[in-house]
Amino acid sequence: MCFKKFFQLSKVMRITIILSCLFGQAIAQTDRKTDSVSHKIEAAEQINPTTVQLIFTDNHRLTIDFYGENIFRVFEDISGGIIAQPESTPPANILFENPRKPVGQLTLNNDVIKITIASAKISVEIDKNTSLIKVIDKATNKTALETLKPVAFDDGKVTLVLKETPDEYFYGGGVQNGRFSHKGKSIAIVNENSWTDGGVASPTPFYWSTNGYGVLWYTFKPGKYDFGAKKKGEVILTHDSDYLNVFFMVNDGAADLLNDFYQLTGKPILLPKFAFYEGHLNAYNRDYWKEDSTGILFEDGKYYKESQKNNGGLKESLNGKKTITNFLPVQ
Repeated sequence: MCFKKFFQLSKVMRITIILSCLFGQAIAQTDRKTDSVSHKIEAAEQINPTTVQLIFTDNHRLTIDFYGENIFRVFEDISGGIIAQPESTPPANILFENPRKPVGQLTLNNDVIKITIASAKISVEIDKNTSLIKVIDKATNKTALETLKPVAFDDGKVTLVLKETPDEYFYGGGVQNGRFSHKGKSIAIVNENSWTDGGVASPTPFYWSTNGYGVLWYTFKPGKYDFGAKKKGEVILTHDSDYLNVFFMVNDGAADLLNDFYQLTGKPILLPKFAFYEGHLNAYNRDYWKEDSTGILFEDGKYYKESQKNNGGLKESLNGKKTITNFLPVQ
């Protein structure tokens, strides 16, 4: 459009055209960031006894570092950043002081189609044209996990897409109130400080699958884990980060996978004998419950409203020493 015709348009039309152009440029720039990342692998090299580095055709790199024969870490930063510990305020550590176990001999095979990195327990296969990853459990000779799409890097967000099988179930994510099995659902990996049904408090960027693998995303950044809710057959994992920094572990069952998680993060505290009593994740024995038609329906058929101040109602108790309100809300 020539300038003369442009200025003959109304002011509203001129503004609309300018905004449309700017919006289109913004979308194009965002798309270019994702599209500019090469997914083709040009070379692979073992840089130390536990670590293999993959070099893409655009020269950015992906690092695979083994922390044991069945645990490995994947790090990829398309801006060229080096492996670093995630930061938090106040300062905190996710990993244990010494999270590594002996790896033994790694074998690296680089053929025309794929790159294979193998330990005594697992085999990690990476397609050279797509960078898709498949991890095989050598004990069963079955695929424990595989990616369906290349890692996606958007502005301030990284996305991993893994395959979900029909008979596979998922557990974890920290304190996800009212949730146990996450199949067909999505969970937030962010502290919402919500203790009610559906809320999140004390989240953990870790989950395990009945397919024989676990994932620990090495970050303090907020995330979301979608286990087939958005699209059946896909596990979509996202975190608000500029780079990928994640641990994968392959093992048989919940106990072994949790022990792998504890290898990285440290063993949980064992409570003293006197602390093993019926408990509640919230500050129990604190609130008062008074009959109110606008409240919550309980097992006795009445409605109650909760208050942290003495409203003349019944005080919470689990041990019978005070007025007992140990019935549960109707689900």
